[in-house]
Amino acid sequence: MNGWRLLSLTMAVSMAWPLAARADEAVYELAVAKGDTLIGIGQRLLADPASWPEIARANALRNPNRIAVGTTLRVPLRLLRSDSVRASVLSVAGNVRDADGAALQPGQGVAEGGAVATGGDGQATIRLVDGTVLRLRPDSRLVVRESRQLRDVGATRSGARLERGRVEIKAAPAHAGQPGFSIETPQGVLGVRGTEFRVAAAQTTHGEVLEGTVAIAGGQGAAVPVHAGYGSVVDAGGHVAPPVRLLDAPGVAGLPVLQDRVLVRFSPQPVAGATAYRGEVARDARFDTVLAEVTSPTPELRFAGLADGRYLLRVRAIDANGLEGQNADLAFTLKARPEAPLPATPASRAVSFGSRVEFGWAGNPDAAHYRLQLAAGADYGQPLRDVADVRGTTLAVDGLAPGVYHWRMASVRGDGDQGPWGVDRSFELRPLPPTPAPPAVGERGVDFSWEGLPGQTFEFEVASDAAFGHKTFETKLAKPGLTLPLPPPGRYFVRLRARDADGYLGPYTRPQLFEIPNCLRDVAGSCVRAGDGTLNLAQ
Repeated sequence: MNGWRLLSLTMAVSMAWPLAARADEAVYELAVAKGDTLIGIGQRLLADPASWPEIARANALRNPNRIAVGTTLRVPLRLLRSDSVRASVLSVAGNVRDADGAALQPGQGVAEGGAVATGGDGQATIRLVDGTVLRLRPDSRLVVRESRQLRDVGATRSGARLERGRVEIKAAPAHAGQPGFSIETPQGVLGVRGTEFRVAAAQTTHGEVLEGTVAIAGGQGAAVPVHAGYGSVVDAGGHVAPPVRLLDAPGVAGLPVLQDRVLVRFSPQPVAGATAYRGEVARDARFDTVLAEVTSPTPELRFAGLADGRYLLRVRAIDANGLEGQNADLAFTLKARPEAPLPATPASRAVSFGSRVEFGWAGNPDAAHYRLQLAAGADYGQPLRDVADVRGTTLAVDGLAPGVYHWRMASVRGDGDQGPWGVDRSFELRPLPPTPAPPAVGERGVDFSWEGLPGQTFEFEVASDAAFGHKTFETKLAKPGLTLPLPPPGRYFVRLRARDADGYLGPYTRPQLFEIPNCLRDVAGSCVRAGDGTLNLAQ
């Protein structure tokens, strides 16, 4: 069982488990040299030299005065002389406090029996006397249960108790003849001799082995070996579930390594059997401090509040037992600032008429100026216009032909640092409706005609004033023309607008003027002519 780790409700770790005096006691193995006696060993090694009879009982010695040279004695670690050594706080983030409620800072020590508690945004990395590193995650509480340097044997005793929450552990290897690290939870004890694993404690204990092998024992029954890549759950009654294989790491190949939006999004490949996913973001490869963390029922991970910079993403799938699977890591860069201005006009997919477009946007306080690109397509490979130093929040562009255009904008700081491009927006530019031909005033009516496109319908209006406040005639037409019955003598204005086949209603044409003369008319209603002109009545 060399190299196994131990998770148990009743067992602590032994220096060499097959030789342990009792299943619940850690021991130091001592090879008896010539001239050694139990009394001499007690005076040399034990905190209380008078406790040497316990060594005799632990080793079932019938005659403690006669011990063969080379015999291996199992000396309970609790009997050895030791010095308390403070655990070191390597890093903190957010709300991290000690047992008295005082805020902890990097570089401080945590005494034996001291506690470290993290709030909802808190994290702490702690190094124990044996070099074991504990990465305590949010909403957790951990007690440094044991932190001792064994004075005479060059060994250490270290242990912790996770009362609630989550901790990721990189346990220092224990050399031969030395005890390993152990961590308790409300449901059990994890004893290790150097490995990497995760522990979560609530109503149950979840253990996930990333390296090495763990022996898991409950309140009764034989220990169950759990190898790397497997995990198990200990329920509130101390029953150990059969080990299950941890879920594979989600696929992260092909995910964007350059993020250019304040809200960072990742969509790793889904994992069969996953009921949820955990995503973490850190700057350091050890993930000592997780800067952002999300748990999602789908592989859609979103992180907010990150500053621009370089990061590492870590994502893993969670199975129906609550066991978290293998890690997948991805390095990425966030460059989302200064943020692109919010576009206002033209609206997305708007339709305009003519050859001039007015662009407008909201101002960004972080921008000294803006850059605008106009292109015929969304790839912007060959922009039609690239205006790099736009001041203010509007820009007019003239001389554009009819067609569909795409445009985007970016903010630029005073030092020339350009932020990411904003969203691509498109608009359509259509020609102005053609001006109708001058109306032909006949004897019986007025003829109007104009150009139209297939599928267009028209709204036609006549008024006695240029503002069309007093309309004398209006109608809807399916063809580009009509004959208006001859109105009373006077001056009139006419305008029209076209509705395209897709329902878009264009602008009115410029009003045009026509006049109906006040002439002398015959019985047929035609103007009476005198020579080459009509015979008009006096005004």
